[in-house]
Amino acid sequence: MLSKGDLIAVLDLIDHAQSVGTEEQFHGLMKMAAQLVPIEKTHVSVARLDAGNAIVGTSRRISIDYPDAWLTHYREQGLIRVDPAARLLFRAERPLIWADLRKRYRKASEQAFYNSAHDFGLDQGFSFGARFMRSASASFFSCAGQELTSHQRHVLVIRYLLPHLHASLSKVHLGLLKQVPALTPREIEVLNWLKFGKTNWEVSIQLNVSERAVKFHVENAMRKLNASNRLQAVAIALSQGLIEWG
Repeated sequence: MLSKGDLIAVLDLIDHAQSVGTEEQFHGLMKMAAQLVPIEKTHVSVARLDAGNAIVGTSRRISIDYPDAWLTHYREQGLIRVDPAARLLFRAERPLIWADLRKRYRKASEQAFYNSAHDFGLDQGFSFGARFMRSASASFFSCAGQELTSHQRHVLVIRYLLPHLHASLSKVHLGLLKQVPALTPREIEVLNWLKFGKTNWEVSIQLNVSERAVKFHVENAMRKLNASNRLQAVAIALSQGLIEWG
């Protein structure tokens, strides 16, 4: 569980994420995240996924204090092919802790990868990200820090922040949200209930419509907002001012 102070800080960052529209502002957002979780270096990119959901390439990169020499080495040596985080992140669909990967994946090529990362001070950290809906691409966050171990509090913070970091990256790099999507009044109404964590059945009771109708409106809203799940749709709608916080 998060403390009251953690929750206040998380909500403050989520509120700040609404105004992010430039790479400089995104840098500031990640600096705020680094105050919540002990992140020292960050690399963010748009990842291209293969049919098995492994990352096979990246583009539109943002580096915040990440070693440039490592990024060059990573690309030139094709290390994305042996990086367990790149191979597994979108199969696991949860944040991956590098220390855990080192314990589980011990092929010679993987050990060589870890040793190489160690030379650049990249021993401890997280990888996390989210898919763009109806696309073979995703946001790919790599965050390094010496205290980023198997700490459940850190994982929970990342889970809360991910939809909002993902939505901000969309605005900065992909231009997906430059124009406010046209949601119907009913879609907005449904999203307003979803932000309180309501299920489709609970929303159907509140609106006096069928559960199937609620599901239809949720899916339409997700498609228009280019969101891959309900939580992300709510985060994007909040960031665009389509629904209110209260």
